[in-house]
Amino acid sequence: MPLAGTAAIINWSDVAPEDRHAYYEWHNRENVLRTISLPGTRRVRRFIAVDADRTFFTCCEVDDLGVITGPDYLAKVSSPSALTKATTKVLKNAIRGLARVGLSVGPALGGSVLTLRFDVAAGRADDMRDELATVLPAVVAMPGMVGGHYFESDMPASLYVSPERQGRPTAVPPWAIVIEGVSLEAVLAAGDLLLPDHVLEGYGAVGPIARGTYLNEITVTRPV
Repeated sequence: MPLAGTAAIINWSDVAPEDRHAYYEWHNRENVLRTISLPGTRRVRRFIAVDADRTFFTCCEVDDLGVITGPDYLAKVSSPSALTKATTKVLKNAIRGLARVGLSVGPALGGSVLTLRFDVAAGRADDMRDELATVLPAVVAMPGMVGGHYFESDMPASLYVSPERQGRPTAVPPWAIVIEGVSLEAVLAAGDLLLPDHVLEGYGAVGPIARGTYLNEITVTRPV
């Protein structure tokens, strides 16, 4: 199914094995529940790496960018709890974008995903958008595939450092693609065939293209 909104927080980060119990207790029992309670937040999902440069990938789907730049969200990140202050110290090498959803297609949510992070050359953004409008539906049409989405980070919003994030250097992914399937084999096959590096570079992608496979751990949806 398409993502549940027109914007999202997309986040990749590392957590050392010895810190994961504390991270899970905080993320499962406080952070996700506090986030999903905010007006306009629709769904939060967390994935763990199979073959990727960061341990976790999370995606928080919201109605629009105003939800994650507005007063309710800013109040949350401006007044972190004691548990948040203690636990977020274990989060390392963060890459985070407050992003608009450029396109989201597909009939379902997948348990396996491939994520791609990259930048786009000056003057090539429309080329990338036009090509992805064709490619992502083709990705979803492949065997075992159920979803395809791309994101463009809002740089001013993403670069804002709230009290909750102070002391945690964070990179911003200018663009990202996430494709979803029923298996790792399905997402790898779709990515290799339709979204290899040289094809994305032909659409305007520049710099290193960071690719990673992940499995879903939790999904929390706002009650209707």
